[in-house]
Amino acid sequence: MRILKSALAILFVSFSMFSVAKELPDPTRDILVTFDNDSAASSSASLGAPYSHRKRYTIARQVRRNAAAIAKKYSLEEIEHWPIRSLAIYCFVYRVPEGADRQFIVETLNADVRVESAQTLQSFETSMGKADGYDDTYANLQYGLDVLGIPAAHRTTRGAGIRIAIIDSDVDRSHEDLKGRIQRVRVFLSRGEPGDRNHGTAIASIIGARSNNALGIVGVAPEATLELYVSCWSGGVAKSAICDSFSLSKAIDNMLENPPHVLNLSLSGPYDPLLERLIQKAIEAGVVVIAAGPTEGAVQRDFPSNMVDVISVGTVPIAGSAVGASNATLFAPGNRILVAVPADQYDFRSGSSLAAAHVSGVVALLLSVVPDNSSETIRSILQRSQVAERGSIVSINACAALNLAGPAYQCHDEVQSSERDLYLEDQPGFGPVRRADNGNPFVGVMNPQVDVNPFE
Repeated sequence: MRILKSALAILFVSFSMFSVAKELPDPTRDILVTFDNDSAASSSASLGAPYSHRKRYTIARQVRRNAAAIAKKYSLEEIEHWPIRSLAIYCFVYRVPEGADRQFIVETLNADVRVESAQTLQSFETSMGKADGYDDTYANLQYGLDVLGIPAAHRTTRGAGIRIAIIDSDVDRSHEDLKGRIQRVRVFLSRGEPGDRNHGTAIASIIGARSNNALGIVGVAPEATLELYVSCWSGGVAKSAICDSFSLSKAIDNMLENPPHVLNLSLSGPYDPLLERLIQKAIEAGVVVIAAGPTEGAVQRDFPSNMVDVISVGTVPIAGSAVGASNATLFAPGNRILVAVPADQYDFRSGSSLAAAHVSGVVALLLSVVPDNSSETIRSILQRSQVAERGSIVSINACAALNLAGPAYQCHDEVQSSERDLYLEDQPGFGPVRRADNGNPFVGVMNPQVDVNPFE
């Protein structure tokens, strides 16, 4: 009997979310079509806070009829559908016939009075890859923490009480530096999409890896609460994780049921009207949204970082002379960053994804001491904090930001250059991989002549 009840419960949840994934997304043929679902039956009476104000958990009969009629008229194959509750709409993924003019169909649908909106299914990419070369000094492995003034900032705050939503690929939640750190997990992938834990694990570790646990690395906000919305999947060996309009829309809509303080979007892609509406909803709910700036040359893939109210983050190279995103207002370390990777390993990664994660962590530190500050005020504080104090590197600085937040949060950053910088400045090039003294396996490369663990 107990088994039967469990099976029925699982079946009910599956049908209640109205997801009927049939095939993997096809960014070249798929479109998103939304219908006004405002007339759907309300189920708010049985819901408790914070969901009591939310309605329309079902699909309206008229939406069903219109969706079927639209599919038949334009010869569209239904792939999947899902309620976007925060906008009171219902979203369908359709596949246009092979060889058909997808853009023409989208324009025609937008002129159809039964349709709330129509657009092509966009593909989004995370920005992270293997770090290039290892001919720099050993101190560069953790240069980001010094540039950001994190050791000094942690004497004031470590981000306690702040919730950070991470919309990304999956995370190795059993990793020694992330055990127990992720308090909420929601998955929005279609069946058959190949999993990825590399990008999500790296982002989560930068933001909130445990501190003072004698293992691995230190997160920027090690006491903040992390919440994961799995919306990206593996792009294959040659690519980082990828996502699409539909998976991201489902994740943001679900997140809006209980909005966090911070949303980290370490991804970029082409302009997407549905995502723009949802991100704007998050901003109106008081969420500080941080997004990765596009990689160099990716002019047409600068969304959502180009949204006015989104904090755009560019990558500052170690040399510091160039910027990583044309529209970025803030800059943070993103080259040769030591991150956690699955199976209790660590490696070096580069990309604007990592720069955005650093900023999300610093925002959590700020909000933990000035929780009532608006997103615009936080952005202003961070902009004023980024001065070139270490060579030519221009980056936000958590310690300076705390000082700018108010006289009660005085932070004295005495970290200008560490003993490791001085000791390793003239060391020879990097060699084969090896284990550090505490037994942690490093997947990157280490200087074989240095017998200290630089991560303690």
